[in-house]
Amino acid sequence: MLMSDKDLKFKSDSSIAFNEEHWQKLNYNTGCFEKRFASSMDNYRNGELERQRAYQLRNKSLLNMEKLLVDFETRFQDNGGTVLWARDAEDAQEMIRDIVVKRDIRAITRSNSMVLDEIQLNELIKENNKLLFESNVAKYILKAMGKAPYHPVYPTINLSKEEINGVLNDRYKLKFGSTSKQMVNFIRHQINQELAKAQVCITGANFLLSDIGGVVLSENEGNILKSCASTKIHIVVAGIDKVIPSMEDLSILLPLSSAHATGHHITAINSITCGPSKNDSGPEQMYVILLNNGRTDLLENEVIRKSLSCIHCGACVSVCPIYKNIGGYTYNSPYIGPIGAVMTPLMYGLDDYYHLAYLCTQCGRCTEVCPVKIPIVDLVIENRRIIAEERIGNARFETLVKSMIGHCKSRKKMDCPQWLKKLEIKQMVSKSNFTLREMPEMAPKSFNQMAKETES
Repeated sequence: MLMSDKDLKFKSDSSIAFNEEHWQKLNYNTGCFEKRFASSMDNYRNGELERQRAYQLRNKSLLNMEKLLVDFETRFQDNGGTVLWARDAEDAQEMIRDIVVKRDIRAITRSNSMVLDEIQLNELIKENNKLLFESNVAKYILKAMGKAPYHPVYPTINLSKEEINGVLNDRYKLKFGSTSKQMVNFIRHQINQELAKAQVCITGANFLLSDIGGVVLSENEGNILKSCASTKIHIVVAGIDKVIPSMEDLSILLPLSSAHATGHHITAINSITCGPSKNDSGPEQMYVILLNNGRTDLLENEVIRKSLSCIHCGACVSVCPIYKNIGGYTYNSPYIGPIGAVMTPLMYGLDDYYHLAYLCTQCGRCTEVCPVKIPIVDLVIENRRIIAEERIGNARFETLVKSMIGHCKSRKKMDCPQWLKKLEIKQMVSKSNFTLREMPEMAPKSFNQMAKETES
């Protein structure tokens, strides 16, 4: 099998690792997170015990997912909402299209959510000639740049204050030299003006509560609540893995999620909505789209299913040495970093994303920091095992390895002329894996030849 288009794009995009300015910004910002995270975990008397409780809770949720989802559907619909089941991203897009396009809706607002990027919501809204407004400050900046998020929690982690100021100056003529507070206030003002025009609010969900049919939304800016209160229709898109048994479980998951995401004791705003409003203080209609999109395939694998326990706090991304060098765009997926290297190949196809399984140094930092104790390193190794068994990968590299084995087993081939060795290296190696480095010159004589000359 030849290299996939995604693999070739990865090799091109990952060259940013050699950009020292990029490296410094990413390492500085992730270093700030690690300091805040260490401080927040000091508030736990026994942080390891709390992580163990979260691990058991998420495992219990996965093992009972079918019942929990049915219970959630029953209770949410009893509250007046509508639950829709989407097999894949195309199904979810069609459902949103039916809700939005068939009504006289001109403007839509969305939250910062990876699952909305997973179903390519922005492209869908653009195709149907609707206005889409971002309710998140960082995503608002990225929309002005036409860029995707660089980090699941800090979408603009790769940008400096000066770069953001430059973007706002180009787009909105905001003066150069503006402080961070001035820029945030300006963007919030712009968002407030746009939210007033929106008729539909589309969000993700942090958790789905099976016992009360509730949708949990966590945010630090308050714009999601404002969007839900001011629009007539609220659409929630949530992966089926988001369901948990009880509202009481939030006492474990929300503080851990906040500490591992931003280093805070608790997220500023946590809300639970159980359906459409009954007193004209919120949306008149509410839909929850439960998205599968390959998650049941992950669930069938007893080893890989642990990845579905992820609460998408982004902690593993912030400590990953690979991410700190190659950045977020190289993963070419809504799910980046160590957990993305596990989930993406199995959700979107090993043939296209097999190379992500090798973006791991096996340092174990991701496993150590995970709030729900997902053994990410073990899952990466499992992906590599699957790839090796199914013989997926770069045919040129496989040929190179076989050629090297054949040479090492034969003294005669090891003693072949220098020009032949250089030709083989040029044809087999330099075109595949070492395009960013200069290959060393081959010695004119082999060790065996030099030893014979010395003896004589």
